[in-house]
Amino acid sequence: MNSKKGIINIIYRRVIVGVYTYNSDINVIGGIPDYQLIFKAIELYTSGKDAMNDALIKRNEFGFKTESARGRFMRAITSAFLNFQNREHEALITSLFMHSMSLETKQLILFWQFSLSNRLFFEISRDVFVKNYFSGRVSFPKEDIVAYMKDLIANTPELKDKFAEKTISTIASKYLTVLKKLDLVEGRQKKTFKHIQVSNDALVIFLHLLKAIDPSGSDMLKNKYLSLSMVPLDSFAERVKQLAKKDLINMSFNGVALKIETIHTGKGIGSVLFD
Repeated sequence: MNSKKGIINIIYRRVIVGVYTYNSDINVIGGIPDYQLIFKAIELYTSGKDAMNDALIKRNEFGFKTESARGRFMRAITSAFLNFQNREHEALITSLFMHSMSLETKQLILFWQFSLSNRLFFEISRDVFVKNYFSGRVSFPKEDIVAYMKDLIANTPELKDKFAEKTISTIASKYLTVLKKLDLVEGRQKKTFKHIQVSNDALVIFLHLLKAIDPSGSDMLKNKYLSLSMVPLDSFAERVKQLAKKDLINMSFNGVALKIETIHTGKGIGSVLFD
């Protein structure tokens, strides 16, 4: 098979996620120098083989010197950001990147989508990043992630002997690099938390994401991904209520359970928000 055609097929094929296993994709994503490349790859994903072939092979717009580098990039992008749990999930992500969104919204979408696609990124984000952020801490040291990973490995049989000491350290460093490139932390050697403001548009997208992957979920407050919204739990229901008043979402809240119903399809919500 022609190697160039093989690279294109990596990104063009429609990926529906299967086994949600641990891997070290964080290292590859953290090594991508410019995240505009990720945005562009997602946009090209919706256009088909010819668009991807022209951009990656003929014009080499991504700037990779070798085909092996192009292949690594495409495999990482496919695994991290073009990995979908169902067709509604796919339609939501791909249609959103056909619209003009703020950089902040795009960055949050990448954060959420990587969390949905990568088990290790999700668990570090939920159990370390988000908890530390909402605890009011100022700094986010690499050592917190290393300690968490060592504990996770010790208590997870499938992770036994999976990550060497050096790999754990690298993953922790690259995790922080990913957050910095998504503008969630700042600093060179010492990373500190940034104040994260989630716009109404971004929150609508987050709710659609959670409904896409769990359409039968009866209580949004029990969704395991909820804390990744970066909206404080004590104000989450009120934020959703404001969206409902704008006819962006349907909701009911009895003081205990928060039920969400989407009004617009995943394919159509981008037009509602950004056109």
